[in-house]
Amino acid sequence: MQPRQSSSLAPVPVPALGSWRQAASACGFTIDPVLREVGINPHDPQVPLRVTPANLFKAFSMCVERARGHHFPFALGENFVFEHFTEFDAFIDSCSTIREILELAGWARELLTPWMALRLDEFGAEAHIRVVMTVPDQDPAELCHVREVLLAAIHQLLRRASHNAHILLSVRMAGPVPAHPEKYAEHFGVPVSFNEETDALVMDRRWLDQPLNAPPPQALTEARQRIERRLNQEGAERHIVDEVRWALERRPELLREGLEATAVALGLHPRTLQRRLQAEGVKYVDIQSEAKCHRAQIMLRRRAISMESISEELGFSDRRAFTFAFKRWMGVSPSVYRSRLSSGHGVALSA
Repeated sequence: MQPRQSSSLAPVPVPALGSWRQAASACGFTIDPVLREVGINPHDPQVPLRVTPANLFKAFSMCVERARGHHFPFALGENFVFEHFTEFDAFIDSCSTIREILELAGWARELLTPWMALRLDEFGAEAHIRVVMTVPDQDPAELCHVREVLLAAIHQLLRRASHNAHILLSVRMAGPVPAHPEKYAEHFGVPVSFNEETDALVMDRRWLDQPLNAPPPQALTEARQRIERRLNQEGAERHIVDEVRWALERRPELLREGLEATAVALGLHPRTLQRRLQAEGVKYVDIQSEAKCHRAQIMLRRRAISMESISEELGFSDRRAFTFAFKRWMGVSPSVYRSRLSSGHGVALSA
C-alpha cells in the first residue's frame, strides 16, 4: 500500500535501539557517538526515541561508514527485534502462515516507519515481497542502505517463522553493484541481482500458505486485538482504505469477491466496513478496481502469463471484459501495454 506522505517527515521512533547497539558491536564500533552526532540523545531505555527520518537515515549512513568486518545493514537486520512492541512478537507466534505474518507490515508502518510499505506481488510460482519507500525531498539512491536493512530484517523474520527453511529463490536490489557483491549472496544464501527496478525478496509462492505452526484457535484473534489496542493507545493514524488495500494485496483471491469477503478478512462486519469507507469518502469498488489494475500491470510484465489467466485471476467473466476494464484504467489495451514493455518504451509501474 502507499505510504502517507503527510506523515513522512514527522518524527518517528528509532526502531529497536538495542538492536542498533548489538549490530554496532558486531561491526566493531559503539553506537552512542553516532547517535549524538545526528542529534539523537538516548535517555530512558524504556521509552522509544523519536527523531526525524532525515536524522535516522543519516545515522544509517554513518554506521555503514564505521563498520569493520561486517556490512552494518545486514548486522542490524539480523539483530532486529521489536523493542517496546511485544504485541508484534505475540502476533508472529500466533500466525500459522507467512501470509498471515505479512499483515504485520501495515501495523509496523503505522507505529514505526510511516515512510515505508511492503507490497506482495504474486504471479506464477513466485511471490515477491517488495520494499517501497517514499520520503519527500530525499534522493532514493541515498536510502539504499536503509532498504538493505529492511530486506535483511524481513529475511530474518521469514527464517524465524519457517524454522530456518530455505524459502528464498533470489533477492533483487535497486541499488548499483556494490564493491563486494559476493557478500550479499553469502548473506541471503541465494543469487542477488542489482540495478533492478525494485528491492524485493523473491520466494516460492507456495510458502505463503504453507502451515508453519499450530497455535491455539483464538491466539491470532487475541494477538490482533492487542495490536489494535496498542494502535489506539499510541494514537496511530488509522485509515480503513489502507487496510482494505493491504488485504487485497495479501489475499489476491479477494479481487474476485465482494465487500463481504474483504470485511471477513479484516474481522469486520460488512456494514461496519461500508460505514467506515463512507466516512473516508471512498467506495469499495474503487479500491478493488485500483488493486486489480495494479495486479494486472504486475502480471502483464510476465509474458508467460496468458490474458485468459489474468482475466480469470482478477475475477472478470472473460478476456473481453478484462480488456475493456484495463483500457478504462490505463488508456490502452492489455496487449498494447505488454508490447510497449517488451519494446522498451516502458509504461510506468505504479508503486
